[in-house]
Amino acid sequence: MPEQTGGLVLYDKPAGPSSFAVVRELRRRHGLKAGHAGTLDPLASGLLLVLLGPSTRLARYLSGLDKRYTTTIELGRRTATGDAEGEVVEERPLPEDMHAAVAALEGEVDLPIPAASAVKVEGVRAYRLHRKGVRVEMPSRRTTIHEARIERYEPPLLELALHVGSGTYVRAIADTLGGHCKTLRRTAVGPFDIADADPERVLPPLDALPFLPLLELGDEELGRALSGSAIAREGTGRARLAYRGRLVAVARLGGGSARPETVLR
Repeated sequence: MPEQTGGLVLYDKPAGPSSFAVVRELRRRHGLKAGHAGTLDPLASGLLLVLLGPSTRLARYLSGLDKRYTTTIELGRRTATGDAEGEVVEERPLPEDMHAAVAALEGEVDLPIPAASAVKVEGVRAYRLHRKGVRVEMPSRRTTIHEARIERYEPPLLELALHVGSGTYVRAIADTLGGHCKTLRRTAVGPFDIADADPERVLPPLDALPFLPLLELGDEELGRALSGSAIAREGTGRARLAYRGRLVAVARLGGGSARPETVLR
């Protein structure tokens, strides 16, 4: 196999720049095409997963991972955007039992997507429309909140640690509690932690999907995998196919075979 280039960068994004600005920076720095696996709104800081080179094809396996956040919420004042940049649309009394209100959020819930989010509305990021003063009807999204833990409560400020499913908007959680986000930071994505972020370090493609089982290929199997042909393997789900320590493909297992669905040449 030829030498592989690209891989995964764990980037600690500051508040302010867009995710695309970070991607653009890493593209220039490493001289490879780049793409992120799950955006962060400009207001938010924290862990952004950026894939380089051929590894950009692995984004589909990373975008659905659980996330962890810390957020400081100012209670009592709902805003149009769910954060401090939006106009105040309602003032509410603080919940009488904050612990009960937070506990009630856990599980599967339907939450509205905030107007200042990075979700696209007719091909345009919602936060760009909001900054232009364009009002759009934002849909709701069903999401899973695995854990919502109070770290500090000094009314009207509430600091939460959250473990949520993919697609969860923390601003919507703040809005449900009758407040808005003052700060928002993503601390983990799946097995990747903000403590390991380093814009200069590129993890090899094999290490970009550590949550998938690893299957080593023999010489003959390598050729079949590179051509997209199935090889004999037992199991179900997805797995990494590797040859001499390098990722060859991601395959789907079933029926006694592993069929490559994403091949890295």
